[in-house]
Amino acid sequence: MSGVEVLALLSSMAAALWLGIIVVLHFTRPGLNPRTHMISEYAREPGGWIMRLAFFSVASSCGALAAATWAHLAPLGPALLAVCGLGFAGAGAFVTDPVLPTQRTQTRSGGLHVLFAFIVIALFPIMATVVGFGLASSAWVPIRFWPAALSALTWAGFIGFMGAALYSAKRTETPLGYFQRLMVLTYSVWLMATGLVLAR
Repeated sequence: MSGVEVLALLSSMAAALWLGIIVVLHFTRPGLNPRTHMISEYAREPGGWIMRLAFFSVASSCGALAAATWAHLAPLGPALLAVCGLGFAGAGAFVTDPVLPTQRTQTRSGGLHVLFAFIVIALFPIMATVVGFGLASSAWVPIRFWPAALSALTWAGFIGFMGAALYSAKRTETPLGYFQRLMVLTYSVWLMATGLVLAR
């Protein structure tokens, strides 16, 4: 395998690890209701290091994919991938605050986590579209249409989550956690599929 193919395969495997850890945490931390709690709360103790490992894993996925595509696409796509990787790493480095009715203040760590997470949430669909259509217009890979087609999934996940977040601002019964998990799934599928396409 070439260096590019190895990097792409590593990217896909790291994204799969990120998603797998999140699934497992639902069973090891049943006290956090997935309907109302964000996945970031798994980074809080006990065993918070496992969720932080997941964040660093998906950050590595973005970084490896950026390295794999750097010489083959216009610089914007790989650069956006690198920024998404930094955003995921920052979200893992800074632990979120607990979501409690009595929580009225935000810690420095919680604030930085929200900042990094927001960067990734908002930027990822844009990045997926830029990279996807960059690959679609390139003769570099034989099945190059998949990343572009799957970028629509990331937009669906993003719009669904943001719509639920806006709706929940006035109605506390909104299952925001489910919408966030759906968004995470669409982002993960795009990373895994794009890595596999480039690894062919």
